[in-house]
Formats: sequence, structure tokens, C-alpha cells
Amino acid sequence: MASNQPTQALNVVPSDTINIPEPDAYITGTSSSGTGTTITDGSANFLGVNNPGNTGYSNRVAVGDVVYVYASATPGAAITIVTVTAVTNNTNIVVSASVTGTKPYEIYRSNGDFKNVSEGFSLFVGGAGNIAVVPACSDQVVLLENVPDSSFIPLQVKRVNSTGTTATKIIALR
Repeated sequence: MASNQPTQALNVVPSDTINIPEPDAYITGTSSSGTGTTITDGSANFLGVNNPGNTGYSNRVAVGDVVYVYASATPGAAITIVTVTAVTNNTNIVVSASVTGTKPYEIYRSNGDFKNVSEGFSLFVGGAGNIAVVPACSDQVVLLENVPDSSFIPLQVKRVNSTGTTATKIIALR
């Protein structure tokens, strides 16, 4: 494979405030209950465990990490995107918006809230429309209009805003 080809991909959930997270969820599960802004999972270990070399913790959830909360376990189910605001204990995390009920979730490392994220993502657009993006190394929203379906966007972006985005089935590529 050519060295300039993407090796990671992630379905994009447009948000006006949350950057596209790092690909590859490091924790997945199903909330046993959710009320308000707390996700509870009795089988989770949100505080992580000592790694084999005892040099720190692995899979420790951090404030700012991104959570994809699925409406159901059905493939293609709607996704709510939130960030972790606190890790209460091994089985409870507090997130930035309300989530309720028993729902599957995935936790990703944050791509930062920094103004200048140097490495962004190229995009694949499955369904035609407009895309409002924030390029890497910028804080300005750029509106890409009339993007046809099955298009690749080679611009490196850190976020796809929900406001102004009408295109669907957007995939971040790195």
C-alpha cells in the first residue's frame, strides 16, 4: 500500500464544539443505566488498570475524551456525541450532555480542544450536500458547498460542524 493512503477511519458525528476524536475506540460497552449526564456501566473500569510494566495506567478514561452514545445496538443507529467532564469511579463517568437509558457507547481519545491541531483528517462524503469544517491549524469555519456523494475532501480538518452541514455518511480518514 502507498504510504500516503489512509490507514484509519472513523464515522464522523458533526458537532459545533467537539473535534473529531482519535480513531479506534479504546473502551466499548453498554450503559446499565443513564440518567442526566452520568453514564453507568457496572462492567466498566473507567479508572483503568496498571499496565503490565507498571509504568502507568492503560485504558484510563480522561476528562475531554469523546464518547459516541448509540440510540440502539442496530447498525446505523443515531449517535449522540459528548465529552467526558468527570470520572467519578470505575463504573460512572459524567458527560457534557444528557444521556438516558441503556445504550451502547464507545470512548475515544480526544483530538484536543486546541486552537491549532496540526494533524487533521481527510474526509470521505457518502451523501451529497454542504460540509462546514474547521481546518487543522485554524479556528475558522469553512463551508464546502455542493459536495457530491462519494467524494474525497483532501483538506485536513479537525472538526465537522453540525451547523451548515447537510452532507451525510461522512468518514474521517487518517
